[in-house]
Amino acid sequence: MQALAAELGNPHRAFRSVLIAGTNGKGSVAKLLSAMMPEAGLYTSPHLVRLNERIRIGEHEISDQDLSEVFAAVKQATATARGLLYPPTYFEMVTAMAFLYFRDRVKFAILEVGLGGRLDATNIVEQDVSIITSIGLDHQEFLGTTIEAIAAEKAGIIKSSEPVIVGPSADLPVIRERAVNRLLHGADLSRYPDLRPQLLGRHQLENIALAVRAAECLGIPGDDIVQGVNTAKWPGRLERIGRFLLDGAHNVPAAKALAAFLAEFHPEGVWIIFGAMADKQFEEMIAILEPHAQQFIFTRPQSSRAKDPSELKKMVPGSHVEGAVADAIEYARIHAPSNTTILICGSLYLIGEARPMLE
Repeated sequence: MQALAAELGNPHRAFRSVLIAGTNGKGSVAKLLSAMMPEAGLYTSPHLVRLNERIRIGEHEISDQDLSEVFAAVKQATATARGLLYPPTYFEMVTAMAFLYFRDRVKFAILEVGLGGRLDATNIVEQDVSIITSIGLDHQEFLGTTIEAIAAEKAGIIKSSEPVIVGPSADLPVIRERAVNRLLHGADLSRYPDLRPQLLGRHQLENIALAVRAAECLGIPGDDIVQGVNTAKWPGRLERIGRFLLDGAHNVPAAKALAAFLAEFHPEGVWIIFGAMADKQFEEMIAILEPHAQQFIFTRPQSSRAKDPSELKKMVPGSHVEGAVADAIEYARIHAPSNTTILICGSLYLIGEARPMLE
């Protein structure tokens, strides 16, 4: 990644940044900060529908024309760069495209780590603030099989002098040791009595506290902090569209947060359309959500990694299978009682496929 960036003239050195790692919550924190700093660049992943979603300035996605231009420049750089040890990955290419797009357009960028931290493409920046939102078991095949190993990978984003803000589950020895005396926790939200967040779920209070603390470190005015929290929206994360509720929960910690939301706000239960990737902990996720399900409908997102829904059906007696997402949505519309919420969850791939069908 450094060799590719060097060939492009090191565009990441043209703007200041905050770098956000974590198992869950990093996208929400990034979006909250973006709403507080609407002139800043915003780089997140994955996208739900189109690649343009990943590269934004405030609410404005990169245009198709600009996307094509930065892709062409990065593609050319991969052919001429010296010192590349391997052909750049898809994520490295897109990260380089984001950096190139931001170079002449923003003074600050909010960057979400793609996977882990230590070896992530975003980690070539010298950020003003580091945030590690949470630590949980996910992507073990890449990051390690223990919380400690995963935390060590996330701690790899920490540089030498910036404040390091951590969520409760990320306050771990390996991260504290790396941060030394620069470790901070989420802000005291009671200091901001006018906060009225639109992001649903009590777990978002932790994310809001982290974003507010980062904003304080960056000197963002209090009015802008409140405005950002009160206007931030994050598609596919406890998002309501009519009678549907969409949530990209795709690992065990996220499923637990979703279950807590359902227990509090939908004690009557919901219909659940569920699809997951085969490499995820789908058995545990289903077990966590089952007490809140009136009915499960299993389906398969359009991904080669998706788990066969007929296999998922065996885990829940009385559940139903629809091979296509559109058919699952139609089945739920027809058969779910009219006053029942229909939850779609299990994978961001599923959310990305379903969301345009509901708008």
